[in-house]
Amino acid sequence: MSVEFRLAQIDDQAAIIAIYNQAVATKGSTADLTPVTVAQRQPWFAAFTPAHFPLWVIESDGEVAGFVGLEPYSDRAGYRQTAEVALYLDDHHQGQHLGTQAVDFIAQQAPQLGVTTVISRIFGHNRASRHLFEKAGYAHWGHLPAVAEMQGFTADLEVYGHHF
Repeated sequence: MSVEFRLAQIDDQAAIIAIYNQAVATKGSTADLTPVTVAQRQPWFAAFTPAHFPLWVIESDGEVAGFVGLEPYSDRAGYRQTAEVALYLDDHHQGQHLGTQAVDFIAQQAPQLGVTTVISRIFGHNRASRHLFEKAGYAHWGHLPAVAEMQGFTADLEVYGHHF
């Protein structure tokens, strides 16, 4: 299996949104409750900058398998070196260690981008993602009980972080 991380392009937006909407349907990794469109996500796409807060497509054997990005944690200047990671994999590509490769990729890229801290917010019931970040050395920095109303259940939010 050949895996490549490349900067996302405009032509990747439809594939990225399709993968994101898979996560919306499972209620496992986003608090969005209804599918989103490419047009609705334009401000989100525009916020990524290759020099500091990039968005990458994960390709496996030439096929878009997911995406990973570093988003600004806050618009306040004191947090300019802190990023929140967004990592989503296509349903058909889960269980192939792409998540591990993506988290390792972020660890390599963060220092080069001037990012000193990466935060991941993960639902408490998403054990696979929690394990992924714990395995990569992220520490558990916080617990927010029952903060997300997910249409039928409330979800806890766990905060993980890593300094680079």
